[in-house]
Amino acid sequence: MSFVRAAVFGRLKPAMQAEVRAVAGALRRAVAATGAEAQTELRAQARSAGFKDGGRSIANAWRLNLYPAGGVAPTTFKPAALVWSRMPTVVDAFDRGAQIVARGRKYLAFPTGNNAIGGRRAGRRGGLRITPAQMIQAGRRGEAFVLPSKSRSGTALWCLRVVAATGTSRRTRNQLRLFVGSGTEVLTGHRKGQAQRRQDVLAQGFVPMFLLMRRVSLRRRLDVGGVRSRVPGWFARNAMAELRGIKP
Repeated sequence: MSFVRAAVFGRLKPAMQAEVRAVAGALRRAVAATGAEAQTELRAQARSAGFKDGGRSIANAWRLNLYPAGGVAPTTFKPAALVWSRMPTVVDAFDRGAQIVARGRKYLAFPTGNNAIGGRRAGRRGGLRITPAQMIQAGRRGEAFVLPSKSRSGTALWCLRVVAATGTSRRTRNQLRLFVGSGTEVLTGHRKGQAQRRQDVLAQGFVPMFLLMRRVSLRRRLDVGGVRSRVPGWFARNAMAELRGIKP
């Protein structure tokens, strides 16, 4: 008759605690790496989607949070990563390819290059010469009007009547200046041919300040679901790599 004897040498509890910490740390690193991969992929998507700013604003809006918080939370086998956007409505619209429709009989208003302080790239520098609220007030004074498009139904230009003046300084006294609304100057740039453009606009008698549209169809440019579907595979790969690295 034979017996099997087993014995444990050393302190079992500290050894098990160290093993738990090692596995928990490996899982947390795998989750962190997977979250970073998802964030990187979503940011790359936005940058390659053909947005006018190169997708920087949508890309930079993607954030990554890890739970529990590092350094203050207990050891856990259930770490989590949350990849989220500070622009969820915009991301959702371009992920689905949404259609935006103005309520009632109203329009969606998009500023033209004439209405941007500093020109068409003024979005970075701050603002409009005339807001929609000011356009409404100008309309009550008879200074603004809507010019429907003859070729595109549901589209129109929201215009302000233009008046002319000459410069007040010695340097600008022979320069034509154009004003709309309550003394707001337009066409102030110094690009080639600007003087002739001012003459043409003065002869036209008005300046389009907003493009009005009843509805806008947004082409699908993002694929958030595609990234989501690849996350489990990324995590499995990262977890196996981390767990293999634990010393026995």
